[in-house]
Amino acid sequence: MTPRPTSPTGTLLLLCIVVNFASVAVVMLGPLLVALAHAFQTSVPVVGQLGGVTALTWGITAPLAGPIADTYGQRPLLLTGVLLLAVGLLGAALAWNYPALVAWRLLTGVGAALIPPNSLAIVSEVFPPTVRGKAIGWLISAGGLSAVGGAPLVLALLAVGGWQLPFTVLGLASLGVGLLCWVWLPQQPRPPGHTLAFVAHYRAVGTQGMFWGMLLANALEQIAFFGLLSYLAAHLIQSYHLPAGDTALPLALVGGGVIVGSFLGGQVADHRWRLGWFALSCVGSGVPAAVVFTVGVSPWTLVALACGAACLARLSSAVVATVLLELAGGSRTTATGLFALSNQVGVFGGSSLGGLMLALGGFPLVGLLCGVAAVLAALVLGLTVRASAVCRAPRALQEDATAAD
Repeated sequence: MTPRPTSPTGTLLLLCIVVNFASVAVVMLGPLLVALAHAFQTSVPVVGQLGGVTALTWGITAPLAGPIADTYGQRPLLLTGVLLLAVGLLGAALAWNYPALVAWRLLTGVGAALIPPNSLAIVSEVFPPTVRGKAIGWLISAGGLSAVGGAPLVLALLAVGGWQLPFTVLGLASLGVGLLCWVWLPQQPRPPGHTLAFVAHYRAVGTQGMFWGMLLANALEQIAFFGLLSYLAAHLIQSYHLPAGDTALPLALVGGGVIVGSFLGGQVADHRWRLGWFALSCVGSGVPAAVVFTVGVSPWTLVALACGAACLARLSSAVVATVLLELAGGSRTTATGLFALSNQVGVFGGSSLGGLMLALGGFPLVGLLCGVAAVLAALVLGLTVRASAVCRAPRALQEDATAAD
């Protein structure tokens, strides 16, 4: 079947839906931690490692698939990712023991890894440079919808049919979204004679020290963000004795902060002083994230702090993605694949190190992890990224526009 032509806005909307499903596949574990721990007769810290398991294959797959997509096109890999994501989710619903669940989460990570990098690369191609950062901000904000709508949906399905039902429903829905992508996502014609060259694509992006500084700062910021997101529901359930269903509204509010932060990040990404805002957002997100787990405040004060921390933490993602795409040239999916690896280092660190901290010293150590990681992100950014890079946006936009003409 030949894909139907779509406008840039239509393509962005479809990709937002796809990216949202990939994000739901990750954040769905937070509301299910306690239920999964009971179902598989283990502890919350052990089940919390499922986030790290998903991040492991995600982080391995994304950078390896980048050069393939840059050579042969992003559409085939995106469709493959959606299919593998659906199979992983449906398989998890059939898991008969904890090792089987781990195996299906490994496959889920492989499928999800192919979705955001290829989506970002497609957006960077269909939108002009002057509005590219805003389009990327909208795409990244789709991940916030997973917390606003995904987490409450997971909790509702958990109440109706147990922990298996969320995996089943999301798996079937992913298959439906994959069909939409197959029908509507535009083809990307490639000139003949292209051959796969991993080294060349990695060399194009890897020789720039600023590129690696951005990735490291992003990884540290994501450790703080996913440490907060992974254990917030468990904190509300175990420390504040809230029923699992009552955490739906707090998680939705925090998801709203994610959406706002991602949208603001899209505005900041095209701004002259974007890296300065990035550094400030790191510090501004780390302090309230630490307070959430260490200070005995009221539940709604805690939710407000978590919402603010999530908003500031997510502001950085659009900035990082936009800068990396500007530096990447023709190796855009390679760059976004490494960006995905950086994000998954954050997911792994936030969930796995957070679980270790929880086992060693309870929720206060989780808060310490979030605060230290966010402050280190700001320090890395200041030490490794050249000050001239702050002013790169207008010049890069002009160069891109000239090249397009």
